Amino acid sequence: MNKTKKAKALIAMALAAAVLLLTPIGYSLTLRATAAEQPVTYAVKYVDSMGDWRFQAGTSTFDEGVGHRELYYLHQQLKEGDLVVVYNDSDSSRTLDLGKTRLSNLTVAQSRTFTVIYSGPIDECYVLANSPCSINADVKNAHVYDTATVNFNNNVDTLKIYSGSDRVYSNVACVGTVGHLFAQSTSTNEVFYDLYDFQVGSLNIQNGALLTKEDKYGKTPVLQITADNFDHVRYANDYPDLKNAFGYDANALYSHYVNYGAAEKRVAHIVYGDFDYMRYANDYPDLRAAFGNDAVALYNHYITLGISEKRVAYTTSNKVYR
Repeated sequence: MNKTKKAKALIAMALAAAVLLLTPIGYSLTLRATAAEQPVTYAVKYVDSMGDWRFQAGTSTFDEGVGHRELYYLHQQLKEGDLVVVYNDSDSSRTLDLGKTRLSNLTVAQSRTFTVIYSGPIDECYVLANSPCSINADVKNAHVYDTATVNFNNNVDTLKIYSGSDRVYSNVACVGTVGHLFAQSTSTNEVFYDLYDFQVGSLNIQNGALLTKEDKYGKTPVLQITADNFDHVRYANDYPDLKNAFGYDANALYSHYVNYGAAEKRVAHIVYGDFDYMRYANDYPDLRAAFGNDAVALYNHYITLGISEKRVAYTTSNKVYR
């Protein structure tokens, strides 16, 4: 086998792994399958000689030497849970419209110039190194490698960035929200970022540096509000009309929040959440004598009496509470 054939064989083997579920910190990638109908993998490439996007079914690599078809037929064939691997050797920016079908996997394996991709919701989205693109779809899990440049123009639940060195080099921005940002070195396992709940349009990473203002994201995950942790006292105090209607009836207030309050953009809180009850007790000896280190009692005192008494409480991150 001559050197050219060897090189092509190595590229094919490497890119076959791009249809993939990522292991936590490595580059080992495996094909996802379902117990029912097997998903189909499609390789899609912009073919300059034809001036159009073409696809091949049942493969993760694109071979211009064998038959390929126009995207019209791909739109007819794509079904929920299929996989698409994208290649773009064109010297100019191209737009790829994959339709509205949910994909279990979208991989941008190669893009010489910026590729704009439209798709239905994506379960797993992989942007490999040196593949500049924008993803116009809601993404459950996004995986970005090394020197990749990518704009996510919808929401991303979890964004993972992988670097093969001792720092991050990727350029990543998101027009929507990002639930969790996690960046790690695959060579040293060092964690660069582990942050949560980025506000709409706030995530901006340039050459690995996070440029987002600190008040636009959190350093700990936000707990979901449930009947067990719903702060009914604060909800009633924050909204006098509800207090007049329900008093401090925990069940009635929670029911109102679930059925009406959230839709009305009313804000609810978790019981004492990040309230630093230990500091509150230490700052006020009379409260320590009365309540000891009872977190709920101290929190309820602050909400019902402490605020009106001009007492100051703090969060566990040393910020003034509320």
